[in-house]
Amino acid sequence: MKRKNLSQLSARVTVARVAAECGVSIMTVSRALHNAPRVAEGTRISILRAADALGYRLQPGCGRPRLITKKARSVVDVILGTALTSESLFYTRLLFAIERALSRYGHDCLIRTCNGRFEDFLSLYETLRESGATGRLFVGYLPVKQIQMLLDLDPHMILVDYTGDPCLHGPYEYVGFDTPAAVRLAVRHLWERGRRRIALVRGPLAHHFARETEKGYVETLTEYGQTVARRLILEADFTAENARQVMSAAIADDVVCDAVFTNDEMATGVLRALYERGRRVPADVAVVGCDGLSLGRQTIPQLTTVRLDYEQMGQVAVERLFSGREKNAPVFRVRFVPELVVRESS
Repeated sequence: MKRKNLSQLSARVTVARVAAECGVSIMTVSRALHNAPRVAEGTRISILRAADALGYRLQPGCGRPRLITKKARSVVDVILGTALTSESLFYTRLLFAIERALSRYGHDCLIRTCNGRFEDFLSLYETLRESGATGRLFVGYLPVKQIQMLLDLDPHMILVDYTGDPCLHGPYEYVGFDTPAAVRLAVRHLWERGRRRIALVRGPLAHHFARETEKGYVETLTEYGQTVARRLILEADFTAENARQVMSAAIADDVVCDAVFTNDEMATGVLRALYERGRRVPADVAVVGCDGLSLGRQTIPQLTTVRLDYEQMGQVAVERLFSGREKNAPVFRVRFVPELVVRESS
């Protein structure tokens, strides 16, 4: 049988065919395919799946042309602070989630980055003053004074994956994770498996995540009546390579541990250091990460992790951005509960 090309196949799959397959009207299919409003999300997903399975292709000249207006599509500024040296793999998932959520609201996502240097921040600040964005989200890390300046510029800006700082003032809003709860899940898991010298590899204390991680670590060990050994708290810069160096140096300095808790990205460096130093995982040292990155399924052994739902966080942040904010309403601050995923490394 002679193989047909894509244009021949797509010509046979009409909107009517997709509508018949889904049991809906042609107009509903057309709206779903063009991401128009007034289509229930479940119906939209069913239509898109059917269209994909049937091999339907959008044609440039099909559908009723949209009215041309002078009003530009609304834009939301997503400010990504990158003052630390980490490659921050988890930010990719979060930014994707935010962009998809904004698209569903009919807004474009404009990512603006800043490395924390004051001269670069001033340039960003002036750009934001003139951007005309309909809303702003802040993701990542910047010095507290710079975040405060952003909040002073736009008090309605929402902090995402950032749960604030004691030095910030004003009724700022945030959507983040319950980091101390994530640490408790990990440390309790390790303790229940007989681990008594649990090391912590965290980032610089200037970062809120590192501070909350150490807080949860100290509190959980204290609950078990364990004296916190400061030698078991190691600082890296959130990168896998630096975590490898820090862990390797600790072993060389006779720091004895039977477990390590860190984030997923740094955990890959910790696993490498343990391998290079002849430590077996988990026989000699158990390792637990945090973030739930997909790379944890590819390490040897597979990494136990505390999973964080970035899709949910991005969706809730965008929903809050476009929700009506009543006067004198409570400040919106949400922390999502993490989930422990046990794999081979512990």
